[in-house]
Amino acid sequence: MREHFFVAAKKVLGLRTNVRKLRWSFGTVMPPVTKEEYEACEVRLQLNVGKVQIPSKKSNFGKYHYFSGVPGTDIIYYQRPFLFNTWLEIEAKGLLSNEPMVRVNKIYYHFVHYRFMNVHSIGYILTDLASFLLLQRGYAPLHCSAFRKGDSTVLVFAPPNTGKTLCTMVACMEYGAEFLAEDLAITNGEKAYSVPWTSTFRYYSTLGKRPVSRIFNTFSRLFPPLELLPIYKPKPVSAYLDGEKIVESSKITHLIILERGSTLVQKETPEEAYRKILNLNHYEFNYFKNPLIIAYEFFNPSLNIAAAYMAEKNILKKLINNVDERLMIRASDPIKYASLVLNSLK
Repeated sequence: MREHFFVAAKKVLGLRTNVRKLRWSFGTVMPPVTKEEYEACEVRLQLNVGKVQIPSKKSNFGKYHYFSGVPGTDIIYYQRPFLFNTWLEIEAKGLLSNEPMVRVNKIYYHFVHYRFMNVHSIGYILTDLASFLLLQRGYAPLHCSAFRKGDSTVLVFAPPNTGKTLCTMVACMEYGAEFLAEDLAITNGEKAYSVPWTSTFRYYSTLGKRPVSRIFNTFSRLFPPLELLPIYKPKPVSAYLDGEKIVESSKITHLIILERGSTLVQKETPEEAYRKILNLNHYEFNYFKNPLIIAYEFFNPSLNIAAAYMAEKNILKKLINNVDERLMIRASDPIKYASLVLNSLK
């Protein structure tokens, strides 16, 4: 079966799979790359959709709800009854290696699309696993948007549906800023590494130029569940911005936290910035409570979820202490965020 290679963040996070199109938090519209570009990534993951070979004899296996594994080994299985005598099956191995592999059967891949109770889609599992592996190697995923304007590289954090994506897209499309990220980025505490293929900005009416986009956004405001339906395909950021305006990495100088309310720009203390950013990160990244990772640690404590959580906190503290300025910016109209942020850089 043919393999496909993708890179979510250049030289940082890559994915090798037999799935031609895959949607996960680190990339819904990832273009294919060469095997060499994939192998240049520090964190690499494999996903294979196909038959899962679960051992028939399990006399030495331990059980953890629907998971099973042999204590001390670097492999775990998931098997759960589904419909009409079929099974949901996963094999995950090598989580302590340089290139972990997740194999899932076709029934699981095609029928599990969302996170419901303790059943997680493959997209969610890969996101949590990638987050965990990044933290093991000195990187932290960030739930933020980011852009560069002149000598300033800005990370924009905000509660969901506040306007962080809109802020960065307006800064890039209307004020000539360079693009790093619109929903997720990666950091080592000093630099921001671009995660450009997330494409959540398609729902913003100010950015939808086609009539169908305007109609969709109007109706989705009246009936929010429409946003969950695949009405039209998401577009990559390269459809909105010149490729030369997409930056691979840059040294971070500013942290901005957006909030709704009467217009206000004020400095944020390191302690408050850390509290808010950690909170916002945990809205998006759930590696510390992912069932597969938790069960894996049960059978092989070398995985050490607590160490990854501590690494995340340390990287965020390093980030907050390294920047030139931390600001909280409030506005009642989210379209104003970009100009307020850019004016604050002056």
